Amino acid sequence: MSYTIMSGKFETGTQEQQMGYAMLLGQENIQYKFDLYFHWYNLVHEMGHCVAAACGKEFSPLMEEMFVNEFAVGYYRFIGDDARLSDLQAMLQASIDNMPSPVPEGESFLEFYERIWGTDELMSVMVYGYLQLNSVLLALKKDKPFEEILKELGLELGSGETTRCELPITSENAEAFLNSARENLIRLGVDVPEIRLQLLDDPMVQCARPE
Repeated sequence: MSYTIMSGKFETGTQEQQMGYAMLLGQENIQYKFDLYFHWYNLVHEMGHCVAAACGKEFSPLMEEMFVNEFAVGYYRFIGDDARLSDLQAMLQASIDNMPSPVPEGESFLEFYERIWGTDELMSVMVYGYLQLNSVLLALKKDKPFEEILKELGLELGSGETTRCELPITSENAEAFLNSARENLIRLGVDVPEIRLQLLDDPMVQCARPE
């Protein structure tokens, strides 16, 4: 099975959409922040969903989100892209610090989102945004070794050499980052399915779908 990762661009979004992302991620350097999250980090996050499906690994929807965040963080840490991960963590921490937590007192982050998964409450922009940003931040702080992450899929980490894509982080370079990650993972012994990137004008569309 092959997959398409669909990723909208900030620069082609409506003014309302751009303002929404600026509120979520912070106005300063918003173009870079958007691209860092969606056209660098989230590409491997979505690839993690594809790899997990190809391996036949089943999770609850929430725990799959937690896993693919660990997958993306673990991958970038393994190939030595620490500076960009530090930028990502600083951005996310600033966002979370400025967002009221929707998690009720006495309930854990995971308990709350497992309880509301599939309900209208999850569809609130701030509730869903808090889930996505905080789950990445938790993966960054957990810093789980990539070898352990692959073992959860029944895979062994290979010894192939990897390279970092050093291009500027922009939507125009998103395909290069995606292809670099796929090639690196294949060198490490991960059977990654065929994945293509489709850039869209709507920045709200960020997902992977089977073909």
